[in-house]
Amino acid sequence: MEVNTGKVETTGRLLWLTDTFGDHNGVSTVLKAILLEIRRRNLPVDLLVCSNTMQPEDHLLVVRPVTEFTLPLYRQQPFRIPNYLSVQRTFRRGNYTRVICSTEGPMGLAAIWLKKVFPVEIFFYLHTDWLIFAKEVVSLEQKGINRLQRMLKFYYKRFGNVFVLNTDHQQWLTGKTMGFDASRVFLTAHWADRIFSEPSETSSREILFDKLKFDSMKPVILYTGRISKEKGVLELPGIVSMIRSVVPEMQMVIAGTGPAEEELKKAMPDALYLGWVDREHLPALYLSADLLLLPSRFDTFSCVVLEALSSGLPVVAYNAKGPKDILEDSVNGFLVESAEEMAGKVIGYFLDPESWDRMKQAALQRAEAYQADKIMDRLLQDVGLRTEACTL
Repeated sequence: MEVNTGKVETTGRLLWLTDTFGDHNGVSTVLKAILLEIRRRNLPVDLLVCSNTMQPEDHLLVVRPVTEFTLPLYRQQPFRIPNYLSVQRTFRRGNYTRVICSTEGPMGLAAIWLKKVFPVEIFFYLHTDWLIFAKEVVSLEQKGINRLQRMLKFYYKRFGNVFVLNTDHQQWLTGKTMGFDASRVFLTAHWADRIFSEPSETSSREILFDKLKFDSMKPVILYTGRISKEKGVLELPGIVSMIRSVVPEMQMVIAGTGPAEEELKKAMPDALYLGWVDREHLPALYLSADLLLLPSRFDTFSCVVLEALSSGLPVVAYNAKGPKDILEDSVNGFLVESAEEMAGKVIGYFLDPESWDRMKQAALQRAEAYQADKIMDRLLQDVGLRTEACTL
């Protein structure tokens, strides 16, 4: 009888660079989950971050910035410039054979620098759709967007190997515009933390309703994530107004922070704003809601969709990028094309209580397809490390 020990045989070591780790954003959240999986299985991977405040830990290395600043368009994310010689020494001491970078900032330049100094293969992990950001936040005209696309092509080509989180980005990179070899574009995924599929005893609908003064007899719609223009949050007031024309008792809950928070509060003052919610409290929040609403066309994957599904919470999202690869329309949620259709699907769901249990069970089943060990094994295989499980 063969017994899988859960160990992994590898040939080489991987250094993972990032400009963000302890910040309140999606990339940081994903990397924390990756670090937990690395530690759980003692994988041959270390994360390297640039920070004045963080301390080194198991599989987490820290270099100090020589300077730090913010840009007007993205004030919530500081730019930290590392000492590139310190990065080089860290790479040499660790005997690393591969490099991944998760961000297009100074640590991305560090990865390109390492490629020039050492005979090492470097990979980029594409988290953010900067073309959508430029269009929705910066309001660039088409000429500027075309210029940005050429800059991104030049930048990503320095890596040659790119991980993407959705089939749209896979097709974009391998299409005529970007011209990547399909063998160098790898499709990967995130996973939901175990706390969402195995909530604690205190993660109950009743406790959260008591704490937040919800009316447990009225439906709850949840939005969780960055409160910013590119996330589509300014569409929420109109969508909620349409829903309440048929379901007037509906309660809207907003969890998160961001630059559009005050504008959203003015447009939708009767929603409940929770601010930043620590990760350990999110399962209770998902369990307290009836639907998750995601009005974003910006997400390259959307961890909140997977977290919701892992909690048995159906999702209504736009038929775009990440969400459309995760959700099955009318099975574990709804994929829509417009704000009007989004409101209509929510209304239809609340008017059809017989479908609730079926969709919740389908949500749980879909979430099971995203397993951390399988995703990490495939990633290590794609970067050229051997990942066969040891057996006895």
